[in-house]
Amino acid sequence: MKKVTFEKRYDVEKGQKELSIIQAVEDKECDTKVRKSFTYHVTKLDEMKYQAEPPQINIRKAYDTKKKLEQFSFHVKGNFCLTHGRMPIQVDFEHKLNIDIVWKNKIFSPKKSVILT
Repeated sequence: MKKVTFEKRYDVEKGQKELSIIQAVEDKECDTKVRKSFTYHVTKLDEMKYQAEPPQINIRKAYDTKKKLEQFSFHVKGNFCLTHGRMPIQVDFEHKLNIDIVWKNKIFSPKKSVILT
């Protein structure tokens, strides 16, 4: 069984927008929950003096063999600058991907040697 939820929130006065997608899948082997979210915050700049910095990236993966739980998260946070109608604008963004897998059977995330043979 597959269930997908889509949410969209925005606040024009604060210049914020958030989109999120939540997907839950249940099958014979595991229950999987995937959450994706995209957040943007727009601010006007007085001048086009902008120094680009690389985005911050955070990746984590965790296993809990007792609970048969496997977790993965990927977060990117940064900003960029653009012009809209000759007006300089800075966009701060944050993208998140979280995956949780609960295994039902005793085989928990098979080892690479099992997959390759």
